[in-house]
Amino acid sequence: MSKKVVAGTLAVGCLAPVALVAGASMVGISMFADSTGSNEAICAGQSLSVSVDGDLPAPVGDFTPDAMEQAAIIVKVGESEGVSAGGQLVALMTAMQESRLGDNPTAFTPDENGDAGVFQQRQLPGWYGTLEEVTDTSYAAKVFYKGKTLAKEEKGGAGPKGYHIPGLINIDGWESLPPTVAAQRVQRSAYPDAYAAHEGQAREILSALSGVDVTIDESEPGSAVCSVGASDGSTVEASGDMKTILDTANTTLGAPYIFGAGDWNGLTGGGQDCSGLTTFAYASAGIRLPRTAREQWSALRSHEVSPSEIQPGDLIFEAWGRLGGEVSHVGMYIGDGEMIEASRGAGRTKISEARLSGDQHVGIARVPKNFTQ
Repeated sequence: MSKKVVAGTLAVGCLAPVALVAGASMVGISMFADSTGSNEAICAGQSLSVSVDGDLPAPVGDFTPDAMEQAAIIVKVGESEGVSAGGQLVALMTAMQESRLGDNPTAFTPDENGDAGVFQQRQLPGWYGTLEEVTDTSYAAKVFYKGKTLAKEEKGGAGPKGYHIPGLINIDGWESLPPTVAAQRVQRSAYPDAYAAHEGQAREILSALSGVDVTIDESEPGSAVCSVGASDGSTVEASGDMKTILDTANTTLGAPYIFGAGDWNGLTGGGQDCSGLTTFAYASAGIRLPRTAREQWSALRSHEVSPSEIQPGDLIFEAWGRLGGEVSHVGMYIGDGEMIEASRGAGRTKISEARLSGDQHVGIARVPKNFTQ
């Protein structure tokens, strides 16, 4: 049979077909533009259809087939954002507690606190998004994983302009926390222990979905070029090479910080430092950057851009005093007000709010496509 469910915009760029987890029994789930027939709509913020060609796995427990479809979307978004199976487990447990994966008939209507959607995210001004956004499971899942940076301050909102409501990957050490604790750190629920009851069934659902192949239809022109958010809320083009660079950087999330580690081929000694990350990411697109942050800034400072011009892939250089006034750190802007960095303080590679000002700020540089040392 073939079923469709409106899933909303992934807003993470056009993804090549990829299985969630390797498995023997394959069920095809393709995502395509719902209204225009062009994959440009996927990148332009229109809704997607999830078309199930064949049967989803039998529902787990008393969850409905619709709930299993919601679970597949949550897992797919996690995979596309580079979140591990452990993080996908946390997301499923959360959505099971908050809305029974959408099976709760009131899930998509705001409650007395203004919360709605499978994750029960607040849809009031200055919070997670509009009602349309938080009830769009793919949007809601991305926000659960990555958090939300506020574009402006609103009365009664979560915080001032630029405040980042933490997502799962913003929780320090979330990978080593029990799943129920990690879920609570994101949700800050009045019932902090409630998520634990769902771990067993969440694992069953992950296992049941292990053979589901979730892809985006790339048969239409435009699928290789997608819009990504700039710091001012506008969009910029991220095409093949830049997507490769960003995806490569994301593969190192959670890697231990080791000073001097990492190079053009990836981690060394099981870790990397800040410039090891940027060196490896750009090498994936055939661009060989100098190895240290200071050398990179020296080579690229003639290509400096302002914070208002920043685009995904731009490098953010900082001086934290370890080398006097000289550059001692570099991170990479990834869009949506965020950067990926190998952080000495956190001891690992992580996603942080992009630091585009402050005493430590040295400058932002764009790497030319034809860059050579």
